Amino acid sequence: MGAGVARDAAMRGLSVTLLEKHTVGWGTSSRSSRLAHGGIRYLETGDIALVREALAERATLLRIAPQLVRPVSFLFVLERGAWWQWLRVGIGVTLYGALAGRRALGAHHPVTRGGLVNREPLLARTPLQGGAIYQDARCDDIGLVRATIQSAMRHGATVIEHCHAAVAVEEGGVAATLSDGTVIRARTLVVATGPWTDAVRRDLALPDRQLVGGTKGIHITVPLARLPLSHAIALRHPGDQRVMFCIPEPEHDQVVIGTTDTDTDEPPDALTVADADVAYLLRAVQHLFPGRDLSEADIVDRWAGVRPLLRQPGAASSRSREHLMLREGAVLTIAGGKLTTYRSMAEEAVDRLGEMLERTLPASRTAEELL
Repeated sequence: MGAGVARDAAMRGLSVTLLEKHTVGWGTSSRSSRLAHGGIRYLETGDIALVREALAERATLLRIAPQLVRPVSFLFVLERGAWWQWLRVGIGVTLYGALAGRRALGAHHPVTRGGLVNREPLLARTPLQGGAIYQDARCDDIGLVRATIQSAMRHGATVIEHCHAAVAVEEGGVAATLSDGTVIRARTLVVATGPWTDAVRRDLALPDRQLVGGTKGIHITVPLARLPLSHAIALRHPGDQRVMFCIPEPEHDQVVIGTTDTDTDEPPDALTVADADVAYLLRAVQHLFPGRDLSEADIVDRWAGVRPLLRQPGAASSRSREHLMLREGAVLTIAGGKLTTYRSMAEEAVDRLGEMLERTLPASRTAEELL
């Protein structure tokens, strides 16, 4: 989000300085499922508007960053059970394709068990009811951050990494004092700090609104040779029925498996990958692909990230990916949202900055200029 706002604001002629505690993309942005997607599972929670927006942004990212975002075909698989589940998923993927409209990337329809096995022979030993095929996109998440930052810098933004600044809200604006004593003054401040949002707001002496209630997501990767998939797989975990994914990345000779979605009290700077979370993911792929005998010894990499979701009641996995923009004097706080919609959120944020600065800004061009 910070990178997106810096790019959009600089492209519209604003003077921009981005302060980054570590390196750009160090946090949640580089620890995702690497999907640029509408979020088919959000249809279950009724987030139709969010899915439609995300599908539109998926199309934009495919257009402006084809080297970083690429289409991927998904098979949604269902184990034997009630036939109505197959019908429900079929209706879901058909609706997903309809919401994408002319931006749809290919087939969206139910598939029989035989159709699944024909497309993905590794499923031959799985007791399947049937499933569906649908299209989405995957991305290089940290590559998107870096390309966005580079674009921002080409348009005049200043980016300061490894920055430990003391930021104070003053009369008529804000001031950031860097560790070398340099003071940067600005009329507005955008807080786009993901899971650190509430901590940063406390440092700024802003009201403690408890905006973010992030959840922790674990991913693991295994060699493509151990799980040679030609499609991405969406499945329900055999334990709690949560939707999770197995996504082949041929360019890296690996498959990404994820993710968990649990509340955590761990600080975002020091997340751990618990053995229980790894076992949870392995259980799902062992169940779906019994002939592969995958074990912890096959894991090449593992990582954890915190989704900067809005604080809300209910189960962790059912929380909305909607976002909030809160203006308090010279400060605009962005909370919530998802990777796929970062560009449109940034456009909305800069529109708000124009109002705060009482300036008529030119229209955003971030959906047209290539990254």
